[in-house]
Amino acid sequence: MKEKESFLEYPWYNTCMAVLSAIFLILIFPPFEFHYLAWVALVPLLLVIRNSGLLRSFVLSMVTGALFHSFFIRWLFGTEGVNYFNYILSVLFKAGFYGLFGVLAWYFQKSMPRWNILTLPSIWVILEYIRSHMSFLSDPWGILGYSQYTALPVAQVSSFSGVYGVSFLIVFANTILSEIIYLYIYRTEAKEFRAHKRGLGYKISVGALAGILTLFTFLQSSYTQNTRFPELKVALVQGNIYWNNKYLTEKYRNDTEYREKIFEKYSYLTRQVAAHKPDIILWPSSSVPGKIPYDQMRVGMLSDLARETGSFLLVGSSGFDKFNPEQRQTMRLSNSAFLFSPAGEMLSRYDKILLLPFDEYLPLRGYVKWPSWIVSDMIDSLPGKEKTIFDMGPARFGVLICWENMFPELFREMASKGVQFMVSMTNEGFTKNSVGHYQMLAVNVFRAVENRVSIIRTASTGVSCIIEPNGRIVDRVMDGTARDVDVEGYLVGHIPLTSERSFYNRHGDWFIYVLSLVLIGIIVWNAIVRKYFLK
Repeated sequence: MKEKESFLEYPWYNTCMAVLSAIFLILIFPPFEFHYLAWVALVPLLLVIRNSGLLRSFVLSMVTGALFHSFFIRWLFGTEGVNYFNYILSVLFKAGFYGLFGVLAWYFQKSMPRWNILTLPSIWVILEYIRSHMSFLSDPWGILGYSQYTALPVAQVSSFSGVYGVSFLIVFANTILSEIIYLYIYRTEAKEFRAHKRGLGYKISVGALAGILTLFTFLQSSYTQNTRFPELKVALVQGNIYWNNKYLTEKYRNDTEYREKIFEKYSYLTRQVAAHKPDIILWPSSSVPGKIPYDQMRVGMLSDLARETGSFLLVGSSGFDKFNPEQRQTMRLSNSAFLFSPAGEMLSRYDKILLLPFDEYLPLRGYVKWPSWIVSDMIDSLPGKEKTIFDMGPARFGVLICWENMFPELFREMASKGVQFMVSMTNEGFTKNSVGHYQMLAVNVFRAVENRVSIIRTASTGVSCIIEPNGRIVDRVMDGTARDVDVEGYLVGHIPLTSERSFYNRHGDWFIYVLSLVLIGIIVWNAIVRKYFLK
């Protein structure tokens, strides 16, 4: 007589569980930010993989990834160059890594289930790392650890292991919970497991995880509460300009009157904030129309403004130097930051090194002819070559522009060069959907914690804010209703100046290498040592 089929085998059950994981993943990120759901978000998917074949694991994991990312990056609609075709392609590309996770998780669960609490989190984190380091295909959006940017005690782990360590802990906890559910609630369908023997091991694992988090939280809280740092008075100016969105056409880009209105707005806000006598005033990326230092009139206006305020002035503009042979021959512009002294002297310049593919440059130019539905032809920007450190006397700082802040290793390299704070200069005028702004804010919170460095985040439309080395957002530019996106205004505050860097800053992505070795070691143990030497 045929044994009655368990409801675990029903297609509707598995599909619903995959969708449930996608819903949980959506809820842990902005705009919802229910970060605590991250610790159970993957449990439904892991239960599906545990009870499925290879193909079903792949397909349902793809479903989870596609549903999550289609919602996660929905704010891209309405931005320049994004249509349904390349949007769907992007979602499927991201979902492919979830499908690959499903395949690998299925394999390890079937062949070496006793190691699940190590293999599954390691696979997830390594896949996150790989998709964030694929040259022009790099996709650092939706890293699981970023969901904890408002849970600062948990985020402190990243000062030791980077954001990937937080992702590991989340998947680790999800794996333990899914194993317990499978072994105890569904043990009649899983008789091959000896739950009464393995249950103790999982309880110990859960206790160890809680102990590690508690200890780490205590140590980090002591560090941030008992340590006093010298401070710098800073001012952030937010003009709320949507230059790259509303004014896309050449008609408006070359509209001299409108360009002058932009400069007048930032100049007006700067003169207002100067009354507070800050040490430095910071503008967002692309806040100065024109080409610096080629446009000598604009340089003169900025110099006069710096002298008038008596403060250092950091601005973002297109960089073009007619004495640079490469720029003179190609007419390519750089995305740049310029520092003016209170005496009106232009001290130094940083050119954006890591350009945004398909927006600031066309990948594989000369080798691949990209179809028009992916990207139209464009003039490449000129990438920078030097990690400039700005010296304003009382403090040294580094600048990263927009896309560069998404990559922990570039930020770490800059922060390790003897700086006392970092500046995240960004132009987010490409979208009016606030969800995208908060997702990028979460990234900056982790960059601060990872390196134990203060960050001044200056954005064209928000969120402009001050972030302490422990990730706490001290203050932000807001209007009278406490809205921090799509507002015009300024912020005056103090930032702690720190020079002692974190373990992660000193040692980089060591955690990824260790996980890779652990995974290789488990595979070797199971395939060779256990099979041939421990019979």
